[in-house]
Amino acid sequence: MKKILIIGLALLGFYACEGGDDYLVDGGLSQQEVGMSTVDFFRSHSQLDTLALIIERAGMEDVFNGQNTVFAPNNMAIQNYVNKRLTDIRETDPTAEFTVNDIEVDTLTKYLGGYVFDESIKRENMVKEQGVIYTAVNGEERRISLEPSGDYGNQLESKPEYVYYTAMVGADWDEWNATVNNSDERDKKTVVKTSNLISTNGVIHVLQGGHTLFNYERD
Repeated sequence: MKKILIIGLALLGFYACEGGDDYLVDGGLSQQEVGMSTVDFFRSHSQLDTLALIIERAGMEDVFNGQNTVFAPNNMAIQNYVNKRLTDIRETDPTAEFTVNDIEVDTLTKYLGGYVFDESIKRENMVKEQGVIYTAVNGEERRISLEPSGDYGNQLESKPEYVYYTAMVGADWDEWNATVNNSDERDKKTVVKTSNLISTNGVIHVLQGGHTLFNYERD
C-alpha cells in the first residue's frame, strides 16, 4: 500500500485545484523548465491566462519577467476575488455587474507585487516548518514555508511536505503552527499546488485554486 501511495504522489497532476471541472483535469507530469518567460508561460496556460491579462492591464510585465520568484494565483483565485467583490457591490445595487475587466488598475498595481519576490526562492532552499518572512516587491511581507503534512496518516514512511504562501492578518504574525480559531484573525495560508517551475527569467510556484486574489475578504 505504501508503494502505491508513493507512486500516486509522484504522478500527481499539474494544477489539481478544487472547484470546476477544468481545475480537476490531470494534465500529466509537468516539465520543470517551461522554456519561456514567466508572463508568456501564464499566457500559454489555460489556468493562468487571466493572470497574464491583469498583469498586462497593470503594465507590470517587466516586474513579473524580472530575475525573481512569483507565487502565481490561478484563474480560479482571480474569479474568487471577482465573486466576492460582486457580492459586496450587489448589497447596494442588486443589478450591478463586476468582471475581471472591472478590477481597478490602481488596485492591480498596488497589490499584484505581493506575489513577486526579488530573489530566487526554490523549494529545496526553503526553511522547513516556520519558514522565512520575505518582503515582496510591493513592500508587503509574506511567510514562505515548507511544512510537513499529516495526510495519509501512517501509510507513508515519511510525511509529505507542502510549500505554503502566507499573508499576515493583523499587526503580528501567528506562530507557524498555532491554532487560531477565529478565521478573521488567522493569517491567510495558501498551499502551493505546483512548485519549482523554471522560466527563462525566474522561478514560478502556482497557488491552489482556493486562494482569493489579494487575500480579499468581504467587510
